[in-house]
Amino acid sequence: MRIPPTPDMSTAALQTLINLMLAQAQECIWQRAAMDQLRDGTIARLAIKIAEFYDAAYELATNSSTQNVFPKQWLTHMQVKALHFNAASQFRKACECISQNKYGEEVARLQIANSLVKRAFDLLRSFFPFSSPTSGSSSTAISPAVVSDLRSLQQIIQTNLARAEKDNDVIYLENVPSPSALPAIQKTEMVKPVAPQEISDPVALMLSNERRADAPPHPVIGLPLFQKLVPFAVHQAASVYVDRKERVIKEDIIARLEELSAVYHSSIQSLNLSATLAGFEQTAGLPGPLRNQASEVRNEGGSQVLYEMWEKVQQASSKNTGILEDAFNALDEEQENDESFRSQYRERWNRPESHAFTAQLVSQGQQHRSTLMSAQKADQTVFGKLETWAKIIDVLALPEQELEQSVPGASGDDEEGASGKEAIEQLRALLDEMDDHLIARRQIADRARKLSNADDISPVLLKKAAQITAKSPVVKIDPAQFEELFVDELRKYDDILMEIDRQDERQNQVLREMARVHQEYSKAREKGSATAKRERALQNLSQAYLKFKEIKMNLQDGLKV
Repeated sequence: MRIPPTPDMSTAALQTLINLMLAQAQECIWQRAAMDQLRDGTIARLAIKIAEFYDAAYELATNSSTQNVFPKQWLTHMQVKALHFNAASQFRKACECISQNKYGEEVARLQIANSLVKRAFDLLRSFFPFSSPTSGSSSTAISPAVVSDLRSLQQIIQTNLARAEKDNDVIYLENVPSPSALPAIQKTEMVKPVAPQEISDPVALMLSNERRADAPPHPVIGLPLFQKLVPFAVHQAASVYVDRKERVIKEDIIARLEELSAVYHSSIQSLNLSATLAGFEQTAGLPGPLRNQASEVRNEGGSQVLYEMWEKVQQASSKNTGILEDAFNALDEEQENDESFRSQYRERWNRPESHAFTAQLVSQGQQHRSTLMSAQKADQTVFGKLETWAKIIDVLALPEQELEQSVPGASGDDEEGASGKEAIEQLRALLDEMDDHLIARRQIADRARKLSNADDISPVLLKKAAQITAKSPVVKIDPAQFEELFVDELRKYDDILMEIDRQDERQNQVLREMARVHQEYSKAREKGSATAKRERALQNLSQAYLKFKEIKMNLQDGLKV
């Protein structure tokens, strides 16, 4: 660096962070060793190295050059963790002493561990006098998890120390050596700092990355500086193209396909082909869909439930009308009293006239009255539909056996059956063909969306911009200069648009053919034939179901209003 580094980038500060991270990495290995229940001596050697890393981090962090870099909480954390793992190392070494019959050394190491844990808690109290680390309070700046681990370690050390002292005093009677007489715990280092190549030799990587313009970006350093900088007009042109592309997808493709399908379903419903096919193909009994519809109407109560809903609507309408009329009467009475007092007291009655106060209320009341009148007219329309369809709805709500008896069976006449079979087969073939077209339309829409998602003309725009500025780099670029490019690029959707045109043309042919065959089929049926009667009955029942749902929805809307 050509200038002295800032304190946070000084050697001491960076070494502090390195030691802190090494301590945390070694701590992960120590935790895994403890979980795998390795030997106590091995765990003790790992722990003493963790403490050494934390001690080194603290010493570097309190260096004169870094004394204001790290917050007080960090420094306390490093000290507490160093004491914690020193104590943990002594505890694990004491556990190893039991297996080696060194009972006096066990007591000495447990005493040292207990002393280290007490020092850690004393440190927390001295730095945070208004908190209580031993109570588990999270008000300290030290993580509650660290305090909890320290407390758990203290409990297990104190428990083992009491047990060891008692056993040695009563049974083993060994001398307890002084701390200075204890052999040092060997250290096992499992981590080391390794600088990535991007840090250790950045110049070589940058040079290799910039040796050619089309070199792939480095995963860490990225692309060369300013390589992606393009004129603002190019961004504008890209935005214009995206808008036009989305308009083609949404309006010319998706919306048109949905419109074609809607026209098809509407035509099928108007011809009532489902009832026609069911009436011909099933000469007795009820078609499955109609049986389900009848069950639904029967379970919901038939026309009786509609009449009950109608009564509730009328009651609500009368109640609302009465409330509104009471409000108007109160306003009229207030105005009459005002006029009476005004004529009686004359100039002494100097308050503003009543209509000045109530004008807004009267206007709102008129709006509510108009809404009620409109609702009442709509109610009468709904009631008319109910009266018209109530009887056949009740037929649809009959028990299944009675409903089947009410529907006439088809004629068994061979000549009549043969005359309609060919027409029904034609209608069925046309319906199957249109089912295939509906599947194809979903595939067309999916293909259009995928093509749009992959349609990125940025490279083409950049190439065009380079051509525009080839003679002079100061030439002004305008989005209008890309108009011909837009037209050319949008041609990639022409195949899809032509396919939709073919779908439209074929659907019109199919619908005309369906209408012709259905008309011929209807004329071929004598109005009095059994098959014709059965078809009309099934159609009426199917229509009654639709009217039941429609009237019920109208009445529900009336109750909401």
